[in-house]
Amino acid sequence: MTSRAPYLLRAALVALVTVVLVSVALAQATRYRIVVEAEHHSSIQASMHVVSGDSNVSNGKYVEYPLKRPHATSENPAVKGDGGYATYKVKIPATGQYTMWIRRWWQDGCGNSFFLSVDGGSPQTIQDATYQTWKWTKATQAYSLSAGTHTFKLQNREDGARCDEILITNDARFSPVRAMSETSEYLVH
Repeated sequence: MTSRAPYLLRAALVALVTVVLVSVALAQATRYRIVVEAEHHSSIQASMHVVSGDSNVSNGKYVEYPLKRPHATSENPAVKGDGGYATYKVKIPATGQYTMWIRRWWQDGCGNSFFLSVDGGSPQTIQDATYQTWKWTKATQAYSLSAGTHTFKLQNREDGARCDEILITNDARFSPVRAMSETSEYLVH
């Protein structure tokens, strides 16, 4: 029997290592797609406001930095837009690299961006050059986030910009194409 002991010990050790490696792989393979309706903000500051009644958006509502006349004259880099914003408190389920997307509608080349910041950090600009249609636009900078509650701030930059949904995902290969269902279990009220 003693001749089988080393074999059994090795087999048990191999089984244990296999279980640990599979568990780690499964934990790393969990992909989160956290979707927040833009109108479900934690706080909002004028001139950012909620607009209702649009059948082209999820839930029929979105937030916007309203178009002003004369257009494109209110951008002030020192103030970052006109100071309006919406914040969102979101529970991140696992530590990792997260990509941000916004489902947005731009007025034109002078109304095609928002600022986005996380946990009071430096804002990045989210923009592109597709106008007057609802489309997902990806933030250029990914964020390294710990598990727990984080505050995301969508801030006015140029008038005429609208936001329907925000997507926070650790799946770097995922590209949204249409409105998505909100994952309200991740919202912190």
